[in-house]
Amino acid sequence: MSHPEIIIPFALPPAEHAKDLVKLLTSECGLDGLAMLLSRSRTFQREHYDDFAPALPHEIWLSKRHNSLITLCHKFRQTLADGYWFVINPVHLHIASNHLVLTDYRQLELLETESRPLFEIARSVFQEAGMELVYGDAANWLLRADAWSEMTTTTPDAACGHNIEIWSPQGPLARSWRKLQNEIQMEWFIHPVQEQRQRRAAKVINGMWLWAGTQVGADANQPGTELQANSRATELIAMPHLTVLDQLSLCALANDWGSWAALMQQLDQDWFKPLLSALRARQLQQVNLVLSNTNTLLQVQTSTGSLRRFWRSASFKHLSHAPSQ
Repeated sequence: MSHPEIIIPFALPPAEHAKDLVKLLTSECGLDGLAMLLSRSRTFQREHYDDFAPALPHEIWLSKRHNSLITLCHKFRQTLADGYWFVINPVHLHIASNHLVLTDYRQLELLETESRPLFEIARSVFQEAGMELVYGDAANWLLRADAWSEMTTTTPDAACGHNIEIWSPQGPLARSWRKLQNEIQMEWFIHPVQEQRQRRAAKVINGMWLWAGTQVGADANQPGTELQANSRATELIAMPHLTVLDQLSLCALANDWGSWAALMQQLDQDWFKPLLSALRARQLQQVNLVLSNTNTLLQVQTSTGSLRRFWRSASFKHLSHAPSQ
């Protein structure tokens, strides 16, 4: 890759808050790096997505280059048997007035010492059903369920904060998934882990989220291009690659826009200003930014040449409006 590509999920303010947040960024946060990269961009492409899509815009963009399950498989250095595999996240389902709502798994702070015993219970139940469950880390497990290859699923971030009824796995065998999940939920309910979590004011783990169904063969276990996450700007300048900066996801999904603005300021200091400096010094020829929210994707390309457009003043208006040429 001759130039870095950087994906920043939730860097686009949601439409209902865009005006106020752009004003906040402009008046108080001083994000000079990002403002300049946006205003001096060479190309600018905005795409809108269905609010009920089974994945968020940045996830759809990434899926064209990296399969989520295979990426996790490489991250955990797991070699999976040929078959149809899913990702499973242990989650908290919040009980609303007449439905269940999926809580962002990042809020759970699930410890390895808590996850392991819950995993063993789930593994035993799936094993009895002829399925294989593999431990990745505390928040991510891998399930082989060949019979469920026609199951359609939704990513946890797309379903987060919503009534899970329309986002839950669908397909001819969805009922078998619900049956196994209910059996595991009942065993988890009485496990001492739940009491331990309640003592430290953490949400109980009372459900699982199934997603990222993928047919795995021998080729999927071969080393591939690794997707970098939250690396350093200096590393990216020295060796351009595709990286994801996901620091904003937790506060955006929780509608904590004060923390979001503070993190945007930190990203500007750690990433956008160094990238802008590298363009000016011709250490990089071009930087591609991919910014998103829950239904919009913005692709921005800024080059050494486009920085010479002095008539374009540094601005954040492009976070919510298409630029003029």
